[in-house]
Amino acid sequence: MKKITMQDVAERAGVSSKTVSRVINNEPRVSESTRKKIQQVIDELNFQPNKSAQSLAADRSLLLGLLYDNPSSAYIINLQAGVLDACNEFGYGLVIHPCENNSPDLLPKLRNLLASSRMDGLVLTPPMTENRQLLDFLDSNSTPYVLITPLNLEQSCPLVSIDDVMAARQSIQHLIDFGHKRIGLILGARERSGTEMRLLGYQQALEENNIPFDEGLVVQGDFTFESGVTAGLQLLRQPQPPTAIFASNDYMAAGVMKVASQLRISIPYELSVCGFDDTPVARYMTPTLTTVRHPVEQLAQHAGELLIRKLKKHLERSESEELHSELIVRESTGPVAKP
Repeated sequence: MKKITMQDVAERAGVSSKTVSRVINNEPRVSESTRKKIQQVIDELNFQPNKSAQSLAADRSLLLGLLYDNPSSAYIINLQAGVLDACNEFGYGLVIHPCENNSPDLLPKLRNLLASSRMDGLVLTPPMTENRQLLDFLDSNSTPYVLITPLNLEQSCPLVSIDDVMAARQSIQHLIDFGHKRIGLILGARERSGTEMRLLGYQQALEENNIPFDEGLVVQGDFTFESGVTAGLQLLRQPQPPTAIFASNDYMAAGVMKVASQLRISIPYELSVCGFDDTPVARYMTPTLTTVRHPVEQLAQHAGELLIRKLKKHLERSESEELHSELIVRESTGPVAKP
Protein backbone atom coordinates (compact mmCIF):
# COMPACT_ATOMS: atom_id res chain seq x y z
CA MET A 1 0.00 0.00 0.00
CA LYS A 2 1.40 3.37 -1.05
CA LYS A 3 2.44 5.68 1.79
CA ILE A 4 0.47 8.93 1.75
CA THR A 5 2.76 11.96 1.46
CA MET A 6 2.39 15.67 2.03
CA GLN A 7 2.45 16.11 -1.75
CA ASP A 8 -0.59 13.79 -2.06
CA VAL A 9 -2.48 15.98 0.40
CA ALA A 10 -1.43 19.14 -1.44
CA GLU A 11 -2.58 17.79 -4.83
CA ARG A 12 -5.94 16.61 -3.47
CA ALA A 13 -6.54 19.97 -1.75
CA GLY A 14 -5.27 22.02 -4.71
CA VAL A 15 -2.64 23.88 -2.68
CA SER A 16 1.15 23.87 -2.35
CA SER A 17 3.07 21.51 -0.08
CA LYS A 18 4.24 24.56 1.86
CA THR A 19 0.64 25.48 2.68
CA VAL A 20 -0.02 21.94 3.91
CA SER A 21 3.11 22.19 6.07
CA ARG A 22 1.87 25.46 7.58
CA VAL A 23 -1.43 23.82 8.55
CA ILE A 24 0.28 20.77 10.06
CA ASN A 25 2.61 23.00 12.10
CA ASN A 26 -0.25 25.31 13.09
CA GLU A 27 1.50 28.30 11.53
CA PRO A 28 -0.12 31.59 10.49
CA ARG A 29 -0.71 32.99 6.98
CA VAL A 30 -3.36 30.39 6.10
CA SER A 31 -7.01 31.38 5.76
CA GLU A 32 -9.53 29.52 7.89
CA SER A 33 -11.34 28.11 4.83
CA THR A 34 -8.06 26.76 3.38
CA ARG A 35 -7.08 25.35 6.75
CA LYS A 36 -10.39 23.47 7.03
CA LYS A 37 -10.12 22.16 3.47
CA ILE A 38 -6.60 20.81 4.06
CA GLN A 39 -7.59 19.28 7.39
CA GLN A 40 -10.50 17.52 5.72
CA VAL A 41 -8.16 16.00 3.10
CA ILE A 42 -5.71 14.96 5.85
CA ASP A 43 -8.55 13.16 7.62
CA GLU A 44 -9.85 11.55 4.42
CA LEU A 45 -6.42 10.22 3.42
CA ASN A 46 -5.50 9.36 7.03
CA PHE A 47 -2.22 11.22 6.49
CA GLN A 48 0.27 10.90 9.35
CA PRO A 49 2.87 13.72 9.35
CA ASN A 50 6.49 12.68 9.72
CA LYS A 51 7.53 13.98 13.14
CA SER A 52 11.24 13.85 12.31
CA ALA A 53 10.73 15.89 9.16
CA GLN A 54 8.57 18.38 11.03
CA SER A 55 11.14 18.86 13.76
CA LEU A 56 14.02 19.25 11.32
CA ALA A 57 12.09 21.81 9.29
CA ALA A 58 11.26 23.77 12.42
CA ASP A 59 14.65 23.20 14.11
CA ARG A 60 12.70 21.80 17.08
CA SER A 61 12.22 18.33 18.49
CA LEU A 62 8.46 18.85 18.98
CA LEU A 63 8.92 17.19 22.36
CA LEU A 64 7.98 18.44 25.83
CA GLY A 65 9.34 17.00 29.06
CA LEU A 66 7.30 16.34 32.21
CA LEU A 67 9.49 16.07 35.32
CA TYR A 68 8.05 14.77 38.59
CA ASP A 69 9.09 13.53 42.02
CA ASN A 70 5.93 12.27 43.70
CA PRO A 71 4.95 8.92 45.25
CA SER A 72 1.27 9.18 44.24
CA SER A 73 0.50 7.10 41.14
CA ALA A 74 -2.93 8.74 40.71
CA TYR A 75 -1.34 12.21 40.73
CA ILE A 76 1.24 11.16 38.14
CA ILE A 77 -1.37 9.55 35.85
CA ASN A 78 -3.50 12.72 35.93
CA LEU A 79 -0.44 14.86 35.21
CA GLN A 80 0.47 12.75 32.19
CA ALA A 81 -3.09 12.78 30.85
CA GLY A 82 -3.35 16.56 31.12
CA VAL A 83 -0.04 17.39 29.43
CA LEU A 84 -0.70 14.76 26.73
CA ASP A 85 -4.02 16.45 25.91
CA ALA A 86 -2.14 19.69 25.20
CA CYS A 87 0.57 17.85 23.24
CA ASN A 88 -1.98 16.06 21.07
CA GLU A 89 -3.77 19.31 20.28
CA PHE A 90 -0.62 20.98 18.98
CA GLY A 91 1.24 17.99 17.50
CA TYR A 92 3.86 17.53 20.21
CA GLY A 93 5.26 14.39 21.82
CA LEU A 94 5.88 13.97 25.53
CA VAL A 95 8.87 12.63 27.47
CA ILE A 96 7.89 11.61 31.01
CA HIS A 97 10.82 11.53 33.41
CA PRO A 98 10.82 10.73 37.15
CA CYS A 99 13.44 12.62 39.18
CA GLU A 100 14.78 12.73 42.71
CA ASN A 101 14.64 16.40 43.58
CA ASN A 102 17.22 16.16 46.36
CA SER A 103 19.66 13.97 44.43
CA PRO A 104 23.11 15.47 43.77
CA ASP A 105 22.88 13.87 40.32
CA LEU A 106 19.72 15.76 39.34
CA LEU A 107 21.39 18.47 37.25
CA PRO A 108 23.96 16.21 35.49
CA LYS A 109 21.21 13.73 34.61
CA LEU A 110 18.92 16.50 33.38
CA ARG A 111 21.75 17.99 31.30
CA ASN A 112 22.23 14.61 29.60
CA LEU A 113 18.49 14.18 29.10
CA LEU A 114 18.14 17.58 27.45
CA ALA A 115 21.14 16.89 25.20
CA SER A 116 19.91 13.46 24.09
CA SER A 117 16.24 14.26 23.57
CA ARG A 118 16.47 17.91 22.45
CA MET A 119 13.26 18.67 24.36
CA ASP A 120 11.84 22.07 23.50
CA GLY A 121 10.67 22.82 27.03
CA LEU A 122 9.75 21.36 30.41
CA VAL A 123 6.72 21.16 32.70
CA LEU A 124 7.91 21.13 36.32
CA THR A 125 5.94 19.84 39.30
CA PRO A 126 6.47 20.21 43.06
CA PRO A 127 8.94 19.99 44.74
CA MET A 128 11.10 20.83 41.70
CA THR A 129 9.18 24.10 41.39
CA GLU A 130 11.03 25.22 44.55
CA ASN A 131 14.48 23.99 43.46
CA ARG A 132 16.28 27.28 42.82
CA GLN A 133 19.41 25.56 41.57
CA LEU A 134 17.36 23.68 38.98
CA LEU A 135 15.50 26.80 37.84
CA ASP A 136 18.75 28.77 37.55
CA PHE A 137 20.21 25.94 35.46
CA LEU A 138 17.25 26.02 33.06
CA ASP A 139 17.38 29.83 32.84
CA SER A 140 21.12 29.78 32.09
CA ASN A 141 20.53 27.25 29.30
CA SER A 142 17.55 29.19 27.90
CA THR A 143 15.31 26.14 28.38
CA PRO A 144 11.65 27.24 28.51
CA TYR A 145 9.58 25.84 31.38
CA VAL A 146 6.22 26.16 33.12
CA LEU A 147 5.60 25.54 36.83
CA ILE A 148 2.65 23.67 38.33
CA THR A 149 1.55 24.97 41.78
CA PRO A 150 4.80 26.60 42.98
CA LEU A 151 4.91 28.04 46.48
CA ASN A 152 5.90 31.48 45.16
CA LEU A 153 3.12 32.70 42.88
CA GLU A 154 4.91 36.00 42.17
CA GLN A 155 7.47 34.47 39.81
CA SER A 156 7.86 35.95 36.34
CA CYS A 157 7.79 32.59 34.53
CA PRO A 158 4.49 31.01 33.36
CA LEU A 159 2.71 28.95 36.02
CA VAL A 160 -0.60 27.34 36.90
CA SER A 161 -1.86 26.93 40.45
CA ILE A 162 -4.71 26.07 42.77
CA ASP A 163 -5.68 27.98 45.90
CA ASP A 164 -4.67 25.29 48.41
CA VAL A 165 -5.14 27.72 51.30
CA MET A 166 -8.80 28.27 50.45
CA ALA A 167 -9.36 24.55 49.80
CA ALA A 168 -8.00 23.64 53.24
CA ARG A 169 -10.02 26.41 54.90
CA GLN A 170 -13.22 25.08 53.31
CA SER A 171 -12.45 21.55 54.53
CA ILE A 172 -11.75 22.64 58.10
CA GLN A 173 -14.81 24.91 58.08
CA HIS A 174 -16.91 21.92 56.97
CA LEU A 175 -15.68 20.02 60.04
CA ILE A 176 -16.21 23.02 62.35
CA ASP A 177 -19.77 23.39 61.05
CA PHE A 178 -20.37 19.84 62.28
CA GLY A 179 -19.28 20.96 65.77
CA HIS A 180 -15.68 19.70 65.72
CA LYS A 181 -13.11 21.74 67.63
CA ARG A 182 -10.30 19.23 68.18
CA ILE A 183 -9.28 18.74 64.56
CA GLY A 184 -6.10 16.87 63.74
CA LEU A 185 -3.97 17.76 60.70
CA ILE A 186 -1.62 15.37 58.91
CA LEU A 187 0.94 17.30 56.88
CA GLY A 188 2.47 16.11 53.64
CA ALA A 189 6.16 16.30 52.76
CA ARG A 190 7.39 19.71 53.91
CA GLU A 191 9.30 20.55 50.71
CA ARG A 192 6.08 20.56 48.68
CA SER A 193 4.17 23.80 48.20
CA GLY A 194 0.76 22.28 48.91
CA THR A 195 1.84 21.22 52.39
CA GLU A 196 2.60 24.75 53.57
CA MET A 197 -0.54 26.17 51.95
CA ARG A 198 -2.82 23.55 53.53
CA LEU A 199 -1.28 24.20 56.94
CA LEU A 200 -1.96 27.91 56.50
CA GLY A 201 -5.58 27.21 55.48
CA TYR A 202 -6.02 25.02 58.58
CA GLN A 203 -4.66 27.76 60.84
CA GLN A 204 -6.81 30.45 59.22
CA ALA A 205 -10.01 28.41 59.63
CA LEU A 206 -9.29 27.84 63.32
CA GLU A 207 -8.53 31.52 63.87
CA GLU A 208 -11.70 32.63 62.09
CA ASN A 209 -13.73 30.43 64.45
CA ASN A 210 -11.83 31.39 67.63
CA ILE A 211 -10.46 27.88 68.09
CA PRO A 212 -6.95 27.83 69.62
CA PHE A 213 -4.19 26.31 67.51
CA ASP A 214 -2.79 23.18 69.19
CA GLU A 215 0.59 22.02 67.88
CA GLY A 216 -0.06 18.58 69.37
CA LEU A 217 -2.82 18.04 66.82
CA VAL A 218 -0.49 18.62 63.84
CA VAL A 219 1.64 15.61 62.85
CA GLN A 220 3.99 14.97 59.97
CA GLY A 221 3.30 12.60 57.07
CA ASP A 222 4.80 12.25 53.60
CA PHE A 223 1.74 11.71 51.36
CA THR A 224 1.96 7.90 51.59
CA PHE A 225 -0.59 5.44 53.03
CA GLU A 226 2.00 4.17 55.49
CA SER A 227 2.65 7.65 56.86
CA GLY A 228 -1.11 8.09 57.30
CA VAL A 229 -1.20 4.94 59.43
CA THR A 230 1.69 6.20 61.58
CA ALA A 231 0.21 9.69 61.95
CA GLY A 232 -3.25 8.30 62.64
CA LEU A 233 -1.91 6.18 65.49
CA GLN A 234 -0.06 9.20 66.88
CA LEU A 235 -3.26 11.28 66.90
CA LEU A 236 -5.81 8.70 67.98
CA ARG A 237 -3.74 7.35 70.91
CA GLN A 238 -3.55 10.78 72.54
CA PRO A 239 -5.24 11.17 75.97
CA GLN A 240 -7.63 13.61 74.27
CA PRO A 241 -7.75 12.45 70.66
CA PRO A 242 -9.19 14.65 67.94
CA THR A 243 -12.82 14.17 66.90
CA ALA A 244 -11.91 14.93 63.27
CA ILE A 245 -8.78 14.59 61.13
CA PHE A 246 -7.88 16.43 57.93
CA ALA A 247 -5.19 14.59 55.97
CA SER A 248 -3.28 16.43 53.25
CA ASN A 249 -4.05 13.74 50.70
CA ASP A 250 -6.41 10.78 50.26
CA TYR A 251 -3.76 8.09 50.77
CA MET A 252 -2.94 9.40 54.25
CA ALA A 253 -6.67 9.70 54.98
CA ALA A 254 -7.03 6.04 54.01
CA GLY A 255 -4.25 5.22 56.48
CA VAL A 256 -6.18 7.03 59.23
CA MET A 257 -9.33 5.08 58.39
CA LYS A 258 -7.43 1.79 58.67
CA VAL A 259 -6.18 2.78 62.13
CA ALA A 260 -9.68 3.82 63.19
CA SER A 261 -10.98 0.41 62.13
CA GLN A 262 -8.24 -1.36 64.11
CA LEU A 263 -9.03 0.73 67.21
CA ARG A 264 -12.78 0.13 66.71
CA ILE A 265 -13.46 3.84 66.26
CA SER A 266 -16.58 4.32 64.15
CA ILE A 267 -16.43 6.71 61.16
CA PRO A 268 -18.13 9.21 61.04
CA TYR A 269 -19.98 8.68 64.36
CA GLU A 270 -16.90 8.85 66.59
CA LEU A 271 -14.36 10.31 64.14
CA SER A 272 -14.70 12.39 60.97
CA VAL A 273 -11.99 12.07 58.31
CA CYS A 274 -11.36 14.39 55.37
CA GLY A 275 -8.78 13.96 52.60
CA PHE A 276 -7.46 15.93 49.65
CA ASP A 277 -7.18 15.23 45.87
CA ASP A 278 -10.33 13.11 45.22
CA THR A 279 -8.36 10.14 43.92
CA PRO A 280 -10.31 6.97 42.97
CA VAL A 281 -9.57 5.48 46.40
CA ALA A 282 -11.85 8.15 47.95
CA ARG A 283 -14.88 6.68 46.19
CA TYR A 284 -14.02 3.04 46.83
CA MET A 285 -13.41 3.13 50.59
CA THR A 286 -16.07 2.24 53.15
CA PRO A 287 -17.30 4.70 54.20
CA THR A 288 -16.62 6.85 51.15
CA LEU A 289 -14.21 9.72 51.81
CA THR A 290 -15.03 13.40 52.03
CA THR A 291 -12.22 15.14 50.14
CA VAL A 292 -11.15 18.11 48.05
CA ARG A 293 -11.34 17.57 44.30
CA HIS A 294 -7.98 18.78 43.03
CA PRO A 295 -8.05 19.54 39.27
CA VAL A 296 -4.62 18.02 38.55
CA GLU A 297 -5.41 17.01 34.97
CA GLN A 298 -6.72 20.46 34.10
CA LEU A 299 -3.69 22.08 35.75
CA ALA A 300 -1.36 19.89 33.70
CA GLN A 301 -3.25 20.50 30.46
CA HIS A 302 -3.11 24.25 30.93
CA ALA A 303 0.58 24.05 31.83
CA GLY A 304 1.29 22.14 28.61
CA GLU A 305 -0.67 24.65 26.57
CA LEU A 306 1.10 27.59 28.26
CA LEU A 307 4.46 26.07 27.35
CA ILE A 308 3.54 25.27 23.75
CA ARG A 309 2.12 28.74 23.16
CA LYS A 310 5.34 30.18 24.56
CA LEU A 311 7.34 28.03 22.12
CA LYS A 312 5.12 28.76 19.12
CA LYS A 313 5.60 32.49 19.07
CA HIS A 314 2.94 33.09 16.40
CA LEU A 315 0.19 31.69 18.68
CA GLU A 316 -1.70 33.96 21.05
CA ARG A 317 -0.17 33.63 24.50
CA SER A 318 -2.14 32.13 27.39
CA GLU A 319 -1.84 33.67 30.82
CA SER A 320 -0.83 32.06 34.10
CA GLU A 321 -3.99 30.82 35.76
CA GLU A 322 -5.36 29.78 39.15
CA LEU A 323 -7.91 26.96 38.99
CA HIS A 324 -10.53 26.17 41.60
CA SER A 325 -10.96 23.14 43.83
CA GLU A 326 -14.22 21.70 45.15
CA LEU A 327 -15.08 20.07 48.46
CA ILE A 328 -16.77 16.71 47.79
CA VAL A 329 -18.81 15.72 50.85
CA ARG A 330 -19.27 11.97 51.28
CA GLU A 331 -19.84 9.56 54.17
CA SER A 332 -16.67 9.97 56.25
CA THR A 333 -17.63 13.26 57.91
CA GLY A 334 -20.51 14.00 60.27
CA PRO A 335 -21.55 15.75 63.50
CA VAL A 336 -19.28 15.54 66.52
CA ALA A 337 -20.36 12.78 68.91
CA LYS A 338 -22.28 14.01 71.96
CA PRO A 339 -20.68 13.29 75.36
